[in-house]
Amino acid sequence: MRIKLAPDGLLLDIKSEGGDPALCQAAIAAARLAKIPKPPSQDVYEVFKNAPIDFKPQ
Repeated sequence: MRIKLAPDGLLLDIKSEGGDPALCQAAIAAARLAKIPKPPSQDVYEVFKNAPIDFKPQ
C-alpha cells in the first residue's frame, strides 16, 4: 500500500500496490478509519507524506 498524508496527519489517499486483494482491501478500510496523528516535525512529515507500507503475513 502507499499512503499520502497532509501535514496535519489527514489521510489524503491510499492505494494498493499489489498483493493479496482481500488483505489490501481490509488494510485500506482500516487506514481510512484510523486517526493518524500530526507528524511532530516537518522532517518527519517529509519521510511519511508519501509512504509505502508493506504487509507480510507470516
